[in-house]
Amino acid sequence: MDGIHDLGGMQGFGPVVVEADEPSFHAPWEGRTHGLAIAAAIAVPAAGGTIRPWIERMGHAEYLATSYYEHWLSAVEGRLIAAGAIDRDELAAKQASIAAGAPVPTRADPGTATFVRTLFHPFPVDDPEGPPPRFAVDDEVRVRRLHPEGHTRCPRYVRGARGRVVAVRPAQPLPDLAVQGETRVEAFYSVAFTPADLWGDDAEPGAATVVVDLWESYLDQL
Repeated sequence: MDGIHDLGGMQGFGPVVVEADEPSFHAPWEGRTHGLAIAAAIAVPAAGGTIRPWIERMGHAEYLATSYYEHWLSAVEGRLIAAGAIDRDELAAKQASIAAGAPVPTRADPGTATFVRTLFHPFPVDDPEGPPPRFAVDDEVRVRRLHPEGHTRCPRYVRGARGRVVAVRPAQPLPDLAVQGETRVEAFYSVAFTPADLWGDDAEPGAATVVVDLWESYLDQL
């Protein structure tokens, strides 16, 4: 779905600020939010799945006024409320008590902690069986011009662009269907685009290559 969350390549937001030696987390609460998102999916299976569809439900003003991991926290809260694990009044009461100085609850669960650590790998460790990939490294492809009404992980700014496959990754469930409760495992690729591929004559001179991870349903062979 095209929305305020799909900002890549849009005009009017200025240059991307690149932070040298950027840490994974800029504050301890960001790391805890990352772990909370994964632990909540394990402890409350009804709240499972990816958090992206929930981030896409944020209002435009709220989305633009909050940080990356605030988006995550909003999504976790939304999922837990939808799953019935907590209601809004309970959440508000807990937030108020902690803000007033009450201790944050803790829980020791080594098994969950170990599992969460494995998910910090840049690509999921699972490689579910799926059809063989249609494309190979160095294949030229074009991203389909898709504009679905529901969730998609195909960024708007790469649609219609031609690129080159630079890696074939482990197969993954297509998130566009997973969010609807349907599982279809597909080949998964890293595709490189030059700035001219994406923005034509408006591309910034000397800009680096852009690499985007894309499912096979998003691609056609050239």
